[in-house]
Amino acid sequence: MLLFSLTAALVCAALLGLAVAWLRRTPDNALNLARQRYEAFVGDIDRRVGEGQLDAALAREEKTEAARALLSVEGTTEASPVDPRIGFTGAILIAVAALGLSILVGKPDLPDQPYAARLKGWGETLMHAPETLEAKPAAAALQQLSTRYGDKPAYWLQLGQTQVIAGDYYQAAQSFRRVTQMAPDVAVGWSNLGEALTLLNKGQSNGEARSAFAEALTRDGDDLTALYYSARILTTDGRFEEARRLYTVVQSRLAPDDGRQETVAGELAALDRSAQTAATVQAQIGGMVAGLEARLAQNPEDPDGWARLLRSYRVLKNVEGEKRVLSTLDRLYADRPAIARDIVQKADRPVGAQ
Repeated sequence: MLLFSLTAALVCAALLGLAVAWLRRTPDNALNLARQRYEAFVGDIDRRVGEGQLDAALAREEKTEAARALLSVEGTTEASPVDPRIGFTGAILIAVAALGLSILVGKPDLPDQPYAARLKGWGETLMHAPETLEAKPAAAALQQLSTRYGDKPAYWLQLGQTQVIAGDYYQAAQSFRRVTQMAPDVAVGWSNLGEALTLLNKGQSNGEARSAFAEALTRDGDDLTALYYSARILTTDGRFEEARRLYTVVQSRLAPDDGRQETVAGELAALDRSAQTAATVQAQIGGMVAGLEARLAQNPEDPDGWARLLRSYRVLKNVEGEKRVLSTLDRLYADRPAIARDIVQKADRPVGAQ
């Protein structure tokens, strides 16, 4: 530890010395580059004047501005007046501070412990006092037991749950997959897999996670993890009443003093806000769609308008409205089926695609 601290101090001192040297440099390269650009610019101006592409008076003004810019560069290229003693003093202070911190908060009397030795210590602690281990060391120690307990689903379930607590969501998902393969009828393996995949995806349940939760509920309709995340999925999909029903079920199954009650209550409050916002947006969209439909009733010869209306009903999942538009198109363009087909194709494209 002491050697490491001294090495770090020396590296910092070297970097500080380089910084001082950099500040004391004379930036001749920058000045030379500016002069080269100035000469090239002036040469281009003269060429354009000679070819009649630029007025002589305007050329003089541009040369004057370029000369001013060059002078400003020359005025800022003096060497920085940094005393080199500052660098040496800083290096000494860094070394002394590093040594002092090592003595005060470090344990220089203890030898370095390779990872293998620490892993062995974690394994012993896991056997005798597992509650004293943090999640990451506990997960690492558990992984060493795979040769002994790797044929037992309970082992992989415990390992996966520990990895979730440690924040190793990818590894946790791998452990839970083993559980579902070894014991496919155990609901908790599926629900834990779905949770790990959701956490890995920053709180969003992808297709595999959704399938995992569905598998869990097929095997145990009372699995609280699957119920909770299924409610979240329904909220994301805008199915607010169904989500509310599942959250209520979860609340009723949890003990009144269970800390998860507060989480579910927060989800319900967020659900109410989302439902209110969605209702407002839906009403606004509905008003615009009604206005578009009324305008088309007055002026039906508007293929783009019909395409927008048909797409809107599909986005709103208004099956009746979609059927009504398609029926109107069949009637309106009975003798022009190509136009009707083009309208339907436009409606299938995403917004802005046309």
